[in-house]
Amino acid sequence: MANENSNTQPEKRRWKISFFDIIIIVLVIALAGAYVVHKTHSTSDGGAQTAEVTYTVEITDLEKNTEGMINKGDSLIDKVKKYNIGKVQSVDFYPYEKSTLDENTNQYVNSVVPDRYSAAIVVKTDCVDNGASLTADGGFPIKVGHEVSLVGPGYSGSGYIISIERGDN
Repeated sequence: MANENSNTQPEKRRWKISFFDIIIIVLVIALAGAYVVHKTHSTSDGGAQTAEVTYTVEITDLEKNTEGMINKGDSLIDKVKKYNIGKVQSVDFYPYEKSTLDENTNQYVNSVVPDRYSAAIVVKTDCVDNGASLTADGGFPIKVGHEVSLVGPGYSGSGYIISIERGDN
């Protein structure tokens, strides 16, 4: 009897395609196609042009020793998302002012904070200009009022983009 069982081979099961299998396959192909179309449209020209842009970032509340650290040609990186945001063209240091309440007049006035400085850093980068927005080659959005946390060689700071100059203007 043991011989009988050893001669019988297990039955091979065949995979049969059902209606639901076909629907799933069609959905996967459609989603893959939509993804490819979306990626090619987002990376294609679509009216966007590469342009050289110069913009100014104001970083505030710096120590005096930072002045000697920021140099023309420094590559700047976004501290949060690690985007390349451009190269320093020039830097201008000036006393840091903070808005404080004047108790005598009950109005806010700008007061110089001792031993603290602000810097206006002029940055140049290549970017994609689609007319409505500017994006640095590294993916960093460039628009006035955009908050920036930047890192340079040996220093870091945060502030805002205060002006933009497009290459054709």
